[in-house]
Amino acid sequence: MRNTAESTYFVLQEIDAVTGSAIAEARIHIADLEKLGAVLGCSTTQLSGSWELDPGDLERLGAICIPPCEPDLKLNHIESWHPIRETPYLVHTNFELPLMLEGRKPLAVFHDAYPAAWLTETLARFDPFVHSGRLVRRIIDTPFTEAERARFPDFQGWRRAFFSLPGQEWRIDAFLLVLKVSAKTGWNEVLERMEGSLLGYEDWQNDWWIERKARRLEAAGAHQGK
Repeated sequence: MRNTAESTYFVLQEIDAVTGSAIAEARIHIADLEKLGAVLGCSTTQLSGSWELDPGDLERLGAICIPPCEPDLKLNHIESWHPIRETPYLVHTNFELPLMLEGRKPLAVFHDAYPAAWLTETLARFDPFVHSGRLVRRIIDTPFTEAERARFPDFQGWRRAFFSLPGQEWRIDAFLLVLKVSAKTGWNEVLERMEGSLLGYEDWQNDWWIERKARRLEAAGAHQGK
């Protein structure tokens, strides 16, 4: 069983059916993970992920919250707490589509083996806005190597999907160039900053992210040296 303070926090969400993103959230504190597991139908070792909730689930969750509460019935989704939520700005993950529709994000990139269910479902939400001209899409498929085919027999290859705002298609080509350079040089701070900028993060946000990554690497190195 997890015993960190973060493990007892969870997030209730209202999910927009069109974008698949949260449009309302509420953090809840549940100390008794055994009772939470009973509500969600899983063990305490499986409390990392997300679940759909019905009104009965919400009522039972409210009863075991600290303090007890009556959650809004619109909050029909729960997900485990993740340290990424400590970031002092909105991380785009899971908010790509609404941010692009608001004009706040110029580029989104998704990558996985295909046909991965999550990738298929995610790309489908973008389709109406591609067809209407509000977004531009480019999909690049890469065949598996022989070793990858043996490792992933249920998939066809790698798929990388790009979405940009109209007029921002150059960011797709720039992102591909970043990937090409990284294949030769390995990943580094310069490429990390370029990637963040292409995706629409501000300079101060890239600064924070890179400094955080450096601190974590330093801490990991110090731990290994003990």
